[in-house]
Amino acid sequence: MNGPDIEAVRQGQAAHAALFDVSGKVVLITGAVGGIGAFIAGAFAAAGARLVVADRSAEAAKRLADQLENTTAVSLDVAHKASCATAVSAAMEAYGGLHVLINCAGVNTRLRPEAYDKATWDQIVDVNLKGTFLMSQAAYPALKGGGKIVNFGSILSLASNAVTAPYSASKGGVLQLTRSLACAWAEDGISVNAILPGWIDTPLSRQARIDIPGHAERVVETTPMRRWGMPADLVGATIFLSSSASDFVTGAHVVVDGGVMAQV
Repeated sequence: MNGPDIEAVRQGQAAHAALFDVSGKVVLITGAVGGIGAFIAGAFAAAGARLVVADRSAEAAKRLADQLENTTAVSLDVAHKASCATAVSAAMEAYGGLHVLINCAGVNTRLRPEAYDKATWDQIVDVNLKGTFLMSQAAYPALKGGGKIVNFGSILSLASNAVTAPYSASKGGVLQLTRSLACAWAEDGISVNAILPGWIDTPLSRQARIDIPGHAERVVETTPMRRWGMPADLVGATIFLSSSASDFVTGAHVVVDGGVMAQV
């Protein structure tokens, strides 16, 4: 009986080891100073990626970049097209290309629907949805031929509650935008996917514990894994969607929520 093809096994091992390799990739992260964005930036830097960390606060982005290897910082307002173009140009100037765009910028204000004013609605939708589109549009020429876009939605892309009308609407839009861009840009070699986090322990979610009495306890009670998620829980999915391991994945979403959306 013939034995295994040892050379084929070795080649398979080498290919498998490279699947999740992001070393040398140029990665632009929006909202990089936030709790999720900063942790993802640190993980990609540790994995050998070359980073552009972009955030509204130029000073905060610079402080983050100074703590990481092979990282440059840029000021970014995702709601403005010219600012998005500047961020992409920064990646091109610093590293000569762009391989991955991670759209992590997001804001939220929790109120009942009747209490929102137009300015608050516009801010949430402009940052979360329009900003994701404008950054993707700006990065499109640089990503053609094999780039990847990872959009951050939310489990509120799929469900909602009484105090997140504009946020849920914007994050639902991010999911549909992801699918549309994936359909349009597959022919250009660009993969577009989304990550939908559940309740993650960040400064933004900590404010929700103040705004909504009993929220912290209710999250634990309704999460099958019986804990809040941590930014570290999102790293694996982000690296997967940014690496060769996901080369035949586009228009998809990965829910990272400890089982919340699996139960009724």
